[in-house]
Amino acid sequence: MTRGESTKILLVEDDPTQAMMYQQEFVNAGYAVIMAETGQLALQLAATEEPDLIFLDMVLSDMSGMDILRSLKSDSRTKDIKVVILSNLQKKELADEARSHGALDFLVKMQFIPKDIVNKAEKYLEGGQ
Repeated sequence: MTRGESTKILLVEDDPTQAMMYQQEFVNAGYAVIMAETGQLALQLAATEEPDLIFLDMVLSDMSGMDILRSLKSDSRTKDIKVVILSNLQKKELADEARSHGALDFLVKMQFIPKDIVNKAEKYLEGGQ
């Protein structure tokens, strides 16, 4: 899959500064970006907008990222959407649990600049890691 406005990324992030930073980088790279700051909105948008890739924070105000991931992967409408965890939490157990529930990858925010995340998105969309 190539970059383009037809390629949709759902960014689930409750920190407005971080959300804006990632959104701008994805838009600059030519992606259509859908934003959600709560878990409920993320689940709704995943089902209705059918994004190609979801970047999911683990800590949100209304539910945990792990609960969102489980819901996404158990819903026939969203189970095939690629999900990558993008979190400040750096725990191997959490990363392992996320992968066991269907996350493609677990990225720790402080280890990457936004441009790196965009480059990784392209790899995920092409089927790699």
